[in-house]
Amino acid sequence: RHSGLPSRAPNSMNNYGLVLNEIGLRPAFSAVLKEVLLPIGARLFGNDEDRITAFKGEAVETEDWGGSTLDDHHSFIVQYRPTDDKHLDMHIDECDVTFNFGITSHDNFEGNDLTFCGMFDSADHRKYHHTYKHVKGRCVVHSGKRRHGAMDIEKGERASLIMWTKSRTFRRTEAYRERNRKGLTYGDADRVCLSYTHDPDYKNLMPKKQQYHMKRREEGQSGNETPLRTEKKWIEVCAASELLEGQSKLLKLKEENEQIAVFKYKGELFALENRCAHMGGSLCDGEIEDIGTEHLGSSDSKASDGMVICPRHYMCFNLRTGENVEGDFTMKQQVYPVRLSQDGQRIQVEVEIEVSAETMESVAIEEHPLVEVQRAPLWLCGIPNKVFATLPFALGLCSLMMAANIIFDNVLSKYLK
Repeated sequence: RHSGLPSRAPNSMNNYGLVLNEIGLRPAFSAVLKEVLLPIGARLFGNDEDRITAFKGEAVETEDWGGSTLDDHHSFIVQYRPTDDKHLDMHIDECDVTFNFGITSHDNFEGNDLTFCGMFDSADHRKYHHTYKHVKGRCVVHSGKRRHGAMDIEKGERASLIMWTKSRTFRRTEAYRERNRKGLTYGDADRVCLSYTHDPDYKNLMPKKQQYHMKRREEGQSGNETPLRTEKKWIEVCAASELLEGQSKLLKLKEENEQIAVFKYKGELFALENRCAHMGGSLCDGEIEDIGTEHLGSSDSKASDGMVICPRHYMCFNLRTGENVEGDFTMKQQVYPVRLSQDGQRIQVEVEIEVSAETMESVAIEEHPLVEVQRAPLWLCGIPNKVFATLPFALGLCSLMMAANIIFDNVLSKYLK
């Protein structure tokens, strides 16, 4: 960052890093690919003549992904920190064979394990396969078409040098076109393999409080399997005077794992889910403008409606309906009721809050009072509240009645038996 070198996002999912091909290193990494990595790619993902079937007695079970003719690459460095890119959502790479080199000592970070799931066109595409812990100086080699992601980094900072390699020869074959024509396979899923970027059923399958996080498999699989009781509450966002025309305010509900962006446009208030339905970018940081007549997401949209533009990939959403204005109905933002307080001084948003297990239990007892009946302590029965107004008298009386309660309770228990 301080070197002055080009530091654009290395790919469409990582925001922090460095594209090595853009700082004069393409020839060097081309030589590395040809002299060092091509033979490895051929043995693991090459044609039938080059590809091994077993290694140290273990079946490899890989397929031909052009590893014998790798001739192009996109080489870059990615960086993860808890305050920046803290994880990498599940995805497949835009390449044929990926070489991922650890360049950070494992003493410098915790978490951020690389988790692998199934191949993009297989029935187990979203089923857990393997977890890899990064080690400095070690390279993990995998098919670009295998679903994978980096879990949340918990402490420190980690970086990897990655080479996405391609075979232009293999990509011209009918076999390659046929496999890619089918597209992604969904089906059954383990939570650790779900993607908030690519899976249309993500929010149905991932518990609300785990969404937009990348938890380790042993953490992410736990959670409530049945919906919890919820109740709607009006939450204050800010003073009305703090939200100016054309601006936005962000409301973060940490316990609920929810983010709400509140906008003021043409004198009206609007509230949408802050995380973009495309790849989780912050809509609160986006610009607002009229939709116009070119792109209307549905008949309910109007040219005069406002839209917010996600700053990450420029997806546009109707402020009133939450719809993607390009007409992609798989990407829609949740819309929240928003209002001014009765005195007009505060902006409030209505949010559905989960009721805790303790609250649910107390509610259940109130609804079914005969499920469990407990005897009231005798020392509390019939004593007016005003007796306890004098503290010394109250303490003496409490002690006396507690002793009497123990005696009478024991006698009563024996009598009832």
